[in-house]
Amino acid sequence: MPVDHRMKTHVLPDWLRRLLMRSVGHRYYTAVVAAIAFGATVTFAFPFVAVLIPAVLLSPRRWRALGVCCGLASGFGAAVLVEIFSFLGTELVLSRYPDLVASAAWQTASEWIQQWGLLALIVIAGGPVPQTPALLFCALAEVPTSGILVAVAIGKTTKYLFLAWATALYPARFVRYN
Repeated sequence: MPVDHRMKTHVLPDWLRRLLMRSVGHRYYTAVVAAIAFGATVTFAFPFVAVLIPAVLLSPRRWRALGVCCGLASGFGAAVLVEIFSFLGTELVLSRYPDLVASAAWQTASEWIQQWGLLALIVIAGGPVPQTPALLFCALAEVPTSGILVAVAIGKTTKYLFLAWATALYPARFVRYN
């Protein structure tokens, strides 16, 4: 029997897969997935798209609700993360994440935000560029949290709606995420 040696880069942890499978039949499924989006944004532990695609594959008729609710949850998660960064203070954050400040993503995010403001954050949140460096820059630059919430919510909602729509419409192209 041939062995598939391709690396599975989008495999969900077992506990997360079980949570999705247990909750998919319930009316609160969208809220569960949105809570995961919130947690993924606050902790920046993993890219949430790795959860969104399997969530839509499990319940394709809910793609709109999943896209909107997860985008809004990510906006709230970004606002909480910025408040945490602000609470911890510049010195502690910079000493804790020195590689983040030296990264290319930091340079790009800081340049874009300085030049374009919250419009840049919408683009960053909606695109493939990591948003955590941009959020850290916003916290250090004392950008209003309400603006960050709205910008990230708009960017992520747009991104998640598109991905959810594409997943629901063309599920065969996304099966490797499940």
